[in-house]
Amino acid sequence: MGAYVLLCDLSLAPAVSLAKTRDGHRPEMIRRYACADRAAFEAAIQTYIDQEMDMAPSAVAMSGRGWQDREKLYLQGVAFELNRDDMRTLAGVQRVNFLNNFVARALAVPRLPRADRYQVVGGDVHDDSVIAVLGPHHGLGLAALVSDGVGGWAALHGEGGHSDLAVKTEHEWRLVEAMRAKTGYVSRETGISVAGLSDIWYALHVVAGDTPSPMTAVEIIAAAREGRPRAREAIDVMTGWLAAMASDIVLIMGANGGVYLTGALLDMIGDLFNEDIFRTRYLDKGPRTAYVSAVPVFRTQSADMELAGLATLFE
Repeated sequence: MGAYVLLCDLSLAPAVSLAKTRDGHRPEMIRRYACADRAAFEAAIQTYIDQEMDMAPSAVAMSGRGWQDREKLYLQGVAFELNRDDMRTLAGVQRVNFLNNFVARALAVPRLPRADRYQVVGGDVHDDSVIAVLGPHHGLGLAALVSDGVGGWAALHGEGGHSDLAVKTEHEWRLVEAMRAKTGYVSRETGISVAGLSDIWYALHVVAGDTPSPMTAVEIIAAAREGRPRAREAIDVMTGWLAAMASDIVLIMGANGGVYLTGALLDMIGDLFNEDIFRTRYLDKGPRTAYVSAVPVFRTQSADMELAGLATLFE
């Protein structure tokens, strides 16, 4: 067996999730550390190597909200900068891989046990067809998997969350105009994300002629659980927009292998996710309804998908 690889995910910054893997197996010894600054991040890496690994790692694989340009990593939500040489020096390795966090999530999908997903709508899975992974997190993540025909997958990172937010009704148009007046620009991410839920809540007040009362996504979800109708409506509006995007992605990508819904906001919403609203909006594609209705849509129920996806780089 090969030496252990260090896996590092910064998707939940200012926390870092660390794990180890060998030969591409599922991550082991998952630990989380606070990393508000560069010193805390470096201390977390060193502590993990010293306490959880019996020797220096053979490589490092990282994921986070952001992108890379040659050697530099552009990380969102992190109050410090990193490049590949920093990680090579810190961990004592030569190989350093970096993936956008949603690309890492996508790579985990083909290995998801059946117990870690459940189907919301659609037909049977078509093996070796394009798979889309979509979900509201701090932003709105999108990635795709394309089969290589011999059991492997190539992951493609997309920025579809920044595409224009399309509306279906006059009420939705009024909500978007209220959000535009507040933020200056409205993309799909403006309404389908953790921050977006707060903006929908704000817009619902404006459209109703009420004075907006700022609330976080956590507070809105708690209010919905208490039975407050406007909080419930905010979640339902977001759900409808997510469903419309999911079926758009099926048509754009030909994602007959399925759409997998994932991300922090869906985890937070939990059983408040209205599947009937999702199905109705997802299937509202006019003459192409039959096409999208054959494509399965799943909600993932697996923790630490970024780490699991990073591990696949070493199979």
